[in-house]
Amino acid sequence: MLMENSIIYTVRGPVTGSELGFTLPHEHIMVDFGGAETAGKHRYDASNVIEVMQPYLQDLLDQGAQTLIECTPNYLGRDVEIFRILSERTGLNIISNTGLYNNQYLPSYAHDSSAEKLADGWILEFEHGIERTGIKPGFIKTAVNPQPNVLDLKLIHAAALTHKATGLTIATHTCTAVAAEKIVAVLETNNVNPSRWIFVHAHLEPDPSRLITLAKAGVWIELDGLAWGGDAEHAQTLLKLLDKGFEDQILISQDAGWYNIGEENGGNIIPYTRLKEEFLPLLRKQGINNDIIEKITCFNPAKAFACRN
Repeated sequence: MLMENSIIYTVRGPVTGSELGFTLPHEHIMVDFGGAETAGKHRYDASNVIEVMQPYLQDLLDQGAQTLIECTPNYLGRDVEIFRILSERTGLNIISNTGLYNNQYLPSYAHDSSAEKLADGWILEFEHGIERTGIKPGFIKTAVNPQPNVLDLKLIHAAALTHKATGLTIATHTCTAVAAEKIVAVLETNNVNPSRWIFVHAHLEPDPSRLITLAKAGVWIELDGLAWGGDAEHAQTLLKLLDKGFEDQILISQDAGWYNIGEENGGNIIPYTRLKEEFLPLLRKQGINNDIIEKITCFNPAKAFACRN
């Protein structure tokens, strides 16, 4: 029932949760590591990005996937017009975001602006579309350092305020349970349920017991580094979460792609197909049935990214 009634915002407009289908919740189409001070459309040829990346997205679609959640934030290569063209040409659902990253990818204004002021800008992107395109963000993307600093936590505060105004889910590049626990504390202080937050790169936390504690608090646990190897470790963590009964709070993805701005033809692109070709067969060999796999790859992303408070 939740999937039928929930709304998720793609670059082509809103869809219901049941329309997402097989979903990759953490991927990238294009990334610019030049830093916030130089980022912008002048740094790349949009037509070349589209030409290079369309076949990779088509391959994913041909495998039976229906949705890719594009996690590149503003000032790091977000271009929703490119994403919309690719979505229209392939038929793949693509979901982009509002929010900001951290460190050198933060614009100068982020250092001086209050959480309330930052949230105002992100809420405007939701209400009026990103960069006058009419395209709504489908979630809020943030990032923290392994030991979050004051600026990191201000961005989480801004994300909490944005969530309360829009219903958008928050996804944070986190990596460690120490950071995740601090984020949850900020969310709870702002009366945001931890179930509206995704612990991105949770596979990098070496202590599964801490992931289980966070899952008990309601957090989404995202194991999303499969593009870089570590299949056995991902599977082991996933099995431990399943053993404790958290099949409804697991997301899996690859962190694959991407067209690297500044490199010829985007450099070395990592295909989006490894999850289906290699990791899911590994899970089946370890006794994970298709019902659980469908829940993790279809139902859970629809629930996690549903726009609701």
